[in-house]
Amino acid sequence: MALKKSLTGIIIASSAAICFAANTTASPLAANGGSSVLTYLVLRTTIATLVVFILLLITKSNIKLCPKRRWMALGVGMIMAIHSFALLSAIQHIPIALAVLIFYTFPILTTLYLWLIGRDRANWLAGIALFFGLAGLALALNIRDSELDIIGIGLAVISAIGITVVIIINSQLVGKGDSRPVTLHMLISASIVFIILTATLGEFHLPNTIIGWWAFSSGPFFYSFAIISLFIAIAILGPIKASMTMNLEPISSMLLGFLILNQSLNNQQIFGSAVVIISILLIQQSNKQKKM
Repeated sequence: MALKKSLTGIIIASSAAICFAANTTASPLAANGGSSVLTYLVLRTTIATLVVFILLLITKSNIKLCPKRRWMALGVGMIMAIHSFALLSAIQHIPIALAVLIFYTFPILTTLYLWLIGRDRANWLAGIALFFGLAGLALALNIRDSELDIIGIGLAVISAIGITVVIIINSQLVGKGDSRPVTLHMLISASIVFIILTATLGEFHLPNTIIGWWAFSSGPFFYSFAIISLFIAIAILGPIKASMTMNLEPISSMLLGFLILNQSLNNQQIFGSAVVIISILLIQQSNKQKKM
């Protein structure tokens, strides 16, 4: 029975990872079809906000937060808006697989932060994983390449740092409580940021092609489905196992980038990507062992 429950959780978490990758893949298709990153993000975050709000109402969950937690969650939502915009903008410059791979180094960045502030002790498994993770990232980015897109890589790094900050503060906000009300407030804040920026900059552009409209309309629903699936997976598996399964996202992004966007990586970059993903799994495994 426990095995069946665990397998169900893994399937749901895998579905979330694939849907997150599909949402990211849809963004450049929408942009190529005449839309813009900001317009896509307005639709995505607004729909996701409504979906989480309806989910909380259906489950009769408490939506309210105390004033301190509410303002902190709204502030974190602004940081979430920055990392979301940076990631989708990075995809306009570098292959989606590399952008998502850099983004998914946040477990490495989180571990380094906890070591620096003394909240966690370094261990040999995590240390080796960090070393190989950075080496793998260097291979994946092909840093000797003279045509390396600094803007795209820089945006992806900003996105990785942004999500790291969100995770660190969010863990303090949620604690052992329900993460969904906090997520709702973060999405509300991010939606407001995107709406204001889009209106101020005049960046609201709807697609003008069939493929653009398909991507523009389907991407946000992939994102919303992924959020709900992730909530369910965390409830079944716990946050650590669910996050380990979510490492399927960079692999899914690589495959979707090849199949849909015709983006391919060379053998060195594929090997480097595999090393990074394995190192992240090792770091998460070492964190799991410390909590047992």
